[in-house]
Amino acid sequence: QAEWLTTVEQTVLLSQEAQAKAGLSTGESSYARQFVRRESIGVRRGRGSMSRSGQASRDGIRTSDDGRSKQDAQYLYELKGGQIDKAILEAYHAATVLDRKWYKAWHQLALRHFLETQRYQIEHGHITEDMAVNHVVPAVHGFFRAIQLSKSDTTLQDTLRLLTAWFDYCEFESVAQAVRDGYNSVSIRTWLQVIPQILARIHIKAESTRRLVQQLLVEVGKSHPHAIMFSLYVAARSEHAERSHSVKDVLAKLHDMYPELVEETELVSRELIRITLLFPEMWQEALRNASLCYYGHKDVVEMMKILRPLHKRVRNPETLREYHFVQMFGSDLAAAEEHMNQYFSADSAHRNEALVQQAWELYYVVFRRIEKMFPRPTSLALKDTAPTILQCRDMKLVVPGMYNPDTENVYIASFDPTLYVYPSKQHPRRMYIYGSNGNQYTFLLKGREDLRQDERSMQLFGLINSLLSKDSETARRSLAIERFPVVPLSSNSGLIGFYSNCENINNIVRYYRESHNQPINLEQRMALQFSPNWDTLSVMQKVESFEYALSNTPGNDLQRAMWYKSPNAEVWLERRTDYTRSLAVMSIAGYILGLGDRHPSNILIHERTGKVVHIDLGDCFELAAHRDKFPEKVPFRLTRMLIMPMEVSSIEGIFKHTANHTMRVLRANRESLMAVLEAFVYDPLVSWSYLNDMEMGIDTSQDTKMTSNTSRNAQASEHAARWSMGGNGGANMSDFASMGGSKPDMGVSKAGNGYYENAEGKAWQTGNPKARAIVKRIHDKLVGTDFSNEQLTVSEQIEKLIQQATSSENLAVLYVGWVPLW
Repeated sequence: QAEWLTTVEQTVLLSQEAQAKAGLSTGESSYARQFVRRESIGVRRGRGSMSRSGQASRDGIRTSDDGRSKQDAQYLYELKGGQIDKAILEAYHAATVLDRKWYKAWHQLALRHFLETQRYQIEHGHITEDMAVNHVVPAVHGFFRAIQLSKSDTTLQDTLRLLTAWFDYCEFESVAQAVRDGYNSVSIRTWLQVIPQILARIHIKAESTRRLVQQLLVEVGKSHPHAIMFSLYVAARSEHAERSHSVKDVLAKLHDMYPELVEETELVSRELIRITLLFPEMWQEALRNASLCYYGHKDVVEMMKILRPLHKRVRNPETLREYHFVQMFGSDLAAAEEHMNQYFSADSAHRNEALVQQAWELYYVVFRRIEKMFPRPTSLALKDTAPTILQCRDMKLVVPGMYNPDTENVYIASFDPTLYVYPSKQHPRRMYIYGSNGNQYTFLLKGREDLRQDERSMQLFGLINSLLSKDSETARRSLAIERFPVVPLSSNSGLIGFYSNCENINNIVRYYRESHNQPINLEQRMALQFSPNWDTLSVMQKVESFEYALSNTPGNDLQRAMWYKSPNAEVWLERRTDYTRSLAVMSIAGYILGLGDRHPSNILIHERTGKVVHIDLGDCFELAAHRDKFPEKVPFRLTRMLIMPMEVSSIEGIFKHTANHTMRVLRANRESLMAVLEAFVYDPLVSWSYLNDMEMGIDTSQDTKMTSNTSRNAQASEHAARWSMGGNGGANMSDFASMGGSKPDMGVSKAGNGYYENAEGKAWQTGNPKARAIVKRIHDKLVGTDFSNEQLTVSEQIEKLIQQATSSENLAVLYVGWVPLW
């Protein structure tokens, strides 16, 4: 109750000047008058410095400066059980009357109405018209007013709450009207920071709301076209018909205003998507996934859902590489498609299974020929893969991710003619774009991944940086999360701003060991030497083997590499300090977000500053911790190799001090963080990954059914091996050097055609139990009750987190690709 009482107390500390101006004598509720009168607060002129009168009498009870009396607290506690909601709301309303320009009063009034609405919905499963009028409408009005009065660093939380109230209850005309009334009262720039959340609801069923969303996007596009163009085309390519149609209406109106800009955006985004996945890669992945659908699940319909779009693409080649592919494989693919057309032409009772087998013989020939004739490229020429954008010069389009309404625009001048392909599992491409200012901008072009989650994560990290910059202790240490532009191009591809002069930990250690003639898998060799049958060991046996490997290897590769790359001791000391601080900040932020999959390839270190940069932010909300296979039991990565580069006091020095300050700031501003994280959790476009019952694309109910059919399982295993191309599903301790990631390969790629889009409408409502559990878990972290019902102090919480992160019992059982021995 102390936290709640403090909030109420702070809110009713109204200045005497405001009371003199407005008073409570007319038009105010007796509850509010009684509440303010009972507080008997003495305040110096203005709200900047407030103090309670030394002794205040209330019903004969005396209260000192040190705190509220027990009877005082009991009074409010009993009121909470009865009419406290009404009393508090009316007290907040009184505050807005007394000072109509007080941001905090409007914010708290709106928030209380909003929370009351959510409480009612959770209890009853719905809200009534009366609840909409009495709570949702005041919440909308309050948030609009708070946005008008807020500073730039407080706008995001109110805007997100406003959108949630609007979209969740838009079926009530009173709510829709309240939004229409307040729509023009805030700056158009207010909406720039929440474009992803607005676009996520553009296909909402309520027609009046859908029209207003379209109108809002047109207004934003009119004033800031570069801020939303790429996002609009992501939505326009959605397989959700209503969503795509709604966005295309917006694009048509913007085309009338900026025809050249709209056409250039469509061209660039289309061609970049083409480059992310070439025909050979596309067919290899599709055939592998389709084979599992057929041989593993006997699902011919799902199999053709994967292959049919690719057959359509093959019939219309556009680039030199595509024509070459069709020339080599077009006849076989056409014959296979004809077999499948014959199969589906018959009614379901008389379909000939032999036709499917004949088609798969052809598909298998194509698959193996692609593997032999198209080795993984190290570079791609735009003249062969996307000649259209190679010809683009001096465009009207701003360099992706570089738009800032407060600075001069940097437009695309040209594209570098060559892209470089990384040898990792997903084969991302590194590309260069030249800006109108003469600078070169480096991007990572990624396919097979939904970057919309990374985009939302950057939104959260931006808020955290803002909070850290406002606190004197964290600002003095320049604590911040390293961010980078994220520009989704479709539901499974996008651009990521490339961090120059950065290298991931995996490569740093690899290069160091190669230069010193050390085996890359030194620790793993020691563990296998101690226990050759690693996969069959019990947990305690793995711990013993794990600790044996650590005790017999130095593990100082990262530390030595950072020392050797520093020109002098002074620079090394600065880099070591920045490394430790940035590692601590991101560890705490990642813990709050529930960020997983922190293997060495997903953590970069800046070679000049030593700062830590995290990439691949797809596993959020402890998704990795709840995997059936190899769940991650650590809150963040804090292995021996990350600890070694720290100061002589190791974790006990700068790291723990920085972690404490970071957690303190986040807990103090939990309301702002919860607003962003709740919007993240309830976002229908990204919620599929943690609200969907499907794990890694495999229906668990189907798996249960399959286990009873031994022959089918054997057939699935046989064909999985036949169609495999070096995946890491069978990885063991000796395979770790081919680290592609910490997640075991489950055999099905989520990047299959339409997978994301088909899932995007599921489980989107405040009452969803999984979503509520995620929100509660985040709240527990931000109040210190994440380990038990008893609230921990910040230092106690950090101590427990470090214990979990460094526990041998937790590290020893992790998946080999996570490389816990590093």
